[in-house]
Amino acid sequence: MNTFETDYIIVGAGYAGIAAASVLHSSGKNFVIVEARERIGGRVNTITLPNSNTVIDVGAQWIGPTQHKIWDWVYRHKVETVEGHDTGKNIFNYKGKTIKYSGTIPKIDPLSLIDLGIAMKRIDNMAKSINVETPWSHPKAEEWDGITMNTWIRRNSLTAKARLSLNIGLETVFACQSSEISLLHFLFYCKSGDNLDALLAVTNGAQQTLFVNGAQHLLEQEVQPFKDKIILNQPVKSIYQDDKSVIARTKDIEIKGKRIILALSPAMCQKIHFEQALPKRKAQLLQRVPMGAAMKCFGVYEKPFWRDKNFSGQIVSDRTPFHVSFDCSKKDGRGIFLFFVEGENARDFIELPENVRKEKFLQEVAKYYGNEALHPIDYIDKCWTEEEYSGGCYTGNMTPGSWVQFGASLRAVTGRIHWAGTETATQWSGYMDGAIQSGYRTAQEVLQMSET
Repeated sequence: MNTFETDYIIVGAGYAGIAAASVLHSSGKNFVIVEARERIGGRVNTITLPNSNTVIDVGAQWIGPTQHKIWDWVYRHKVETVEGHDTGKNIFNYKGKTIKYSGTIPKIDPLSLIDLGIAMKRIDNMAKSINVETPWSHPKAEEWDGITMNTWIRRNSLTAKARLSLNIGLETVFACQSSEISLLHFLFYCKSGDNLDALLAVTNGAQQTLFVNGAQHLLEQEVQPFKDKIILNQPVKSIYQDDKSVIARTKDIEIKGKRIILALSPAMCQKIHFEQALPKRKAQLLQRVPMGAAMKCFGVYEKPFWRDKNFSGQIVSDRTPFHVSFDCSKKDGRGIFLFFVEGENARDFIELPENVRKEKFLQEVAKYYGNEALHPIDYIDKCWTEEEYSGGCYTGNMTPGSWVQFGASLRAVTGRIHWAGTETATQWSGYMDGAIQSGYRTAQEVLQMSET
């Protein structure tokens, strides 16, 4: 086994790990980044499709206007972006009936619309009262962490269409069912991402801007000054620490350092054997932040033909498994259509053969936009539950009761181990911007603690 020493060890070469490395590099420190995959990026993964030569982000892809940390990278590296398409008519499909509308909220019947508006207003008002640093400290934290969003939606919406809209919106943001997360976690997430409308919207929202050359391209620019510090294809198997040092071991190497940053989701941290047992609450926390189940299905066309019919490409539907879609076309004239399959639908859909999944996708797009949809240049889908070193997407979700019982352990340093990853962020948790925040925070932690 190859053995060497450095000052700091970073595990994970996604946005969080690279952000931490950037701070350490700027501070003139010695470090290495150990990555399990054969590439950098983590839950960010940009590929080029063979038939159309089209760049596709099968992982994280959008950034929003208030995600300031990632925009700093964009401006510094002069990375080209394009605004997401948000003009034309949207579609709301409910029980076989199609409604065309503009804006974020479907133009459903007046009673359902009022019902939905009241529920969303209540959510925003409650979210404003959350302290994102310590959501468990809220006076109603125990009550709110003790009920699922499914329960809250049933109690606070009277109409089936309002309930459907809230459930699909939640599924789109969290890639899980409303029964899997608590009201407190939902409110924390809304506050972390500005508000519920910002999480759902294209214009002025989390889906506003795309990278022309993909989200991984930006990361590759940021890593250039220290790319020789990255060790690929080396999953960390175990971590040893004492009062003076920490050692990370893979199947081939042993690295000794002063401190270690785990830039991983809580779920992936469970793959590591900690030779000195973690504090009980931290160990329990890692068991209570499962990954969402998200699948992205892309069709690439000669042009975005739906625009010619004055459609935006945005669909909200009760039809299984395709509930939400977006126009992800860029500047080359190609039409890139994306349907999400999330939560329990993703778990079922991935079990179908790829040719069946493709046919279902094409038929669904054709249902709304006509037979041009049946003739793509390229089709690809990606299910993140299949990724060994992700276990799902988009992010880890705190299960009911977890914030109150274990939230204080989320970012707490354990000996010489520091915890990054977008799940630990307080602003834009679950997004690339949140990952950068977490990397910056942990890098500052190790620098400060090494001086004391």
